[in-house]
Amino acid sequence: MRLLQLAEKIDSEIDQEFSKDFKRGVGALLQPIRQFVKLSSYTYKLLKKCCGGDRVIDVLFHFPSNLSKRTSDENYFKDGEKLTVVLTVLKHVIPRYRNSPYRIVGQTLAGNIITVMYFHYRAPYLRRILPIGGTFTVSGNASHELDGIKIIHPDIIAHPQQAEHYVGSEPIYPLVGNLSLKTLRYAISSALKLIPKNLDWIPSDLKSKYGLVDFSDALWAVHHPESDKDLLITNEFRKRIAVDEILANQIRLKQIKRNQQRRSAIAIKETGEILRKLQLPFELTEDQVKCLGDIKTDLVSGRPMNRLIQGDVGSGKTITAFLGMLIALENKLQAVLLAPTEILAWQHFETIQRLSKNLNLEVDIMLSSNRKARKRQIRELQDGTTQILIGTHAILEDNVEFRNLGFIVIDEQHKFGVMQRLKLINKSKYPNILSMSATPIPRTLLLGCYGDIDVSTIKTKPKGRQPVETAVIGTNKIESLVERLKTIDSQIFWVCPVIEESESLVDVNTRCEYLKAAFSQEEVEVLHGKMKAYEKDEIMTRFKENKFKLLVSTTVIEVGVDIPNANVMVIEHAERFGLAQLHQLRGRVGRGNESAYCILLYHLPISEVGRKRLQLMKETTDGFLLSEEDLKLRGAGDILGRDQSGFDVLRFSDFSDNYSLVRIADEISNQMDLDSTKTADLCDIFNRVSDENIV
Repeated sequence: MRLLQLAEKIDSEIDQEFSKDFKRGVGALLQPIRQFVKLSSYTYKLLKKCCGGDRVIDVLFHFPSNLSKRTSDENYFKDGEKLTVVLTVLKHVIPRYRNSPYRIVGQTLAGNIITVMYFHYRAPYLRRILPIGGTFTVSGNASHELDGIKIIHPDIIAHPQQAEHYVGSEPIYPLVGNLSLKTLRYAISSALKLIPKNLDWIPSDLKSKYGLVDFSDALWAVHHPESDKDLLITNEFRKRIAVDEILANQIRLKQIKRNQQRRSAIAIKETGEILRKLQLPFELTEDQVKCLGDIKTDLVSGRPMNRLIQGDVGSGKTITAFLGMLIALENKLQAVLLAPTEILAWQHFETIQRLSKNLNLEVDIMLSSNRKARKRQIRELQDGTTQILIGTHAILEDNVEFRNLGFIVIDEQHKFGVMQRLKLINKSKYPNILSMSATPIPRTLLLGCYGDIDVSTIKTKPKGRQPVETAVIGTNKIESLVERLKTIDSQIFWVCPVIEESESLVDVNTRCEYLKAAFSQEEVEVLHGKMKAYEKDEIMTRFKENKFKLLVSTTVIEVGVDIPNANVMVIEHAERFGLAQLHQLRGRVGRGNESAYCILLYHLPISEVGRKRLQLMKETTDGFLLSEEDLKLRGAGDILGRDQSGFDVLRFSDFSDNYSLVRIADEISNQMDLDSTKTADLCDIFNRVSDENIV
């Protein structure tokens, strides 16, 4: 018995020590990298921008994108390759002219003469690091010249005995600004030393079942690739990181839904007090009626609603959400609609004001660009005067409080980060959340990105809408296109991919000047994201009032803009856009009952993927089909708008080719304790969401 007790005590002490080591390792990974490396403030900012964060784990998660090979074969290397040699310095050659390079001539162990060249130099510094008679390992880009081998600006100067360390493959990382590869590697090598050997959260039996390597081993190995295959997601080490990333997202979603359902809730029943007064100028589609039924069922259940409406452009998601808001208002609750842009917020505000004209509702709009009205708006929210609030990120500020918020609508929800959505949810005692996405989400993404969220789909469009005809033409026909556009009565959108002048892309300002010359100065205006809010509002108002014919814009008009008289959309450099974005832009026309046209204007050369996109756009207007095809062509990251949003689940994963990883992560998450320390560490590392921040 004593022996058994002693064994149990030893096991307990081992477990405690293991737990301490595990936590200590995670704690180090979550610390700022500046605590472990010496960097100037400027370099630190560059590193933070490059790695997407300043924690040790952020540096470790900055994976190599390419491989560079160093050779020691000074007789058979290729020009441009990195050559590593042991060099004895023979002489320094000071340049005669200002723009000439500083030359250091040396001899290798094989007897070859090699010249090391510096174009930007400080002579005293070079004489100190490479003194005459000294022997050094020198490595850098080399080339064969008429007067011998040259190495320009060697990136390595080391002890001669270290030569073998600088031969073979080495990782190349993406950089930003003036950040040097040497500085980044210094930070990464320092971070690698902080990885604990026993850092893992997936039980051994599950790792064996799914063929997963240890997390610590994977994190170290991705920074030591040996071939180009090691840079692919199919590599076992990158696969492990990808699974953990999806796993962290799955756990986070399940925590949010579980804890949201634990919150107090009330049954919200339709009374008809407001809805019977509503006079819609149209009849709801079958899908809208079904979706509204789903919302009513959620509200009356007494459990917090967490539903996503996904629907094609122009399918009527906003109207359906508005009807759900009215049910909440009938129960003396407030409603809020969060939009990603001010243009879209104004669009929703005007739509809801128009629909609620005979309902005597208090509807307000809150924008970052209009702070003069903020005190009044906050007061009227707190005393319950405002019943429906529409706005942008301004709504998320801490001093914005509601009297009785009970219905939350988040439009284009993937453009908001999880913490932003949580801030809004925390403003409500009874959070019923209705998210909307105008980008139809492929079935394969729903599990990985939305977890257990309930989904309603609206496919049918309102009666009277005409399908948009799509044509694909090259820029060699742009003059005849412009002449044809002059003869039509409809207003026109002309979308360009960039704001400022580019070597390979046509920008909005250049195209605007061309079109003003073709039409007239008064008929053409320009719109882009760098303009001030009031300028954009003024231009959109004038366009809506048909004060000018043609609007040259960036993709700032991609979502939500509703101009019934605009029935022509020209998309320049269409081959550069993804299918989902092309479909969104096409959805800006055909909002009325007139025939509408989308012109996809492509520039040569065009890739095979680009050709496939344009052909698909020409063949179908089904957004759901296009979203599935876009997933195959581009991967999930682009569909979800990763580059411009707070939605960060696809940094290492590509669901289009690795849906099996989603399944693996989901099965593992079902067997993990959502409240364990290891689970919290996993979420901290990948999502920066700790337990106390989960709703």
